[in-house]
Amino acid sequence: MVDALKPALSQSFGIPPELFMVWFGALVAVTMQTAYLSPPVAMSAYYLKQVVKEWSLGTIYRGMFEFMVLQCIAIAIVMFVPSIATSFPQKLQAEARATTTEDVDDSMNRLEEDPFKASPPQEENQDSLEKDELSKPPKK
Repeated sequence: MVDALKPALSQSFGIPPELFMVWFGALVAVTMQTAYLSPPVAMSAYYLKQVVKEWSLGTIYRGMFEFMVLQCIAIAIVMFVPSIATSFPQKLQAEARATTTEDVDDSMNRLEEDPFKASPPQEENQDSLEKDELSKPPKK
C-alpha cells in the first residue's frame, strides 16, 4: 500500500523519493509513542498502575494528558514539516556522495598465505606414516 502511494505522497509533501520511507518510519514511530500513552491501549498507564497501586487510572490519564497533547503536536509537525525527519539522512547522503574513494591494488602486499586455503598434501607426512611401525602390515 505504501509503495503504491509513495510517488504521489513524496511529490505532494516535497520529500525526495529515496527518503520517503525514512519520513514514513519517523511518522509511524511518533504515532506508536502516542498510542503507548493514549487509551484504550495505554500500556504505560497500566504499568504505572501496577507500580503505584494507590493511584486510579483516571489520575494517571490526567497526568499523561499533557504528554499526549505534545505527542499529537509532534505527529502534526513530522507530518507537515517532513524535513525534520529527512534533513539528517539527506545530509549524510550528500556527504557520502562527496567522499571520493580510490581502489588500491594491494595484492602484492600479502604477508602470508591464506590459512584457510587447502594446501597440497605434503610428501613428508606420507613418508613418515610409512616409516611408522604401526602402519606396516603384520609379519607372519
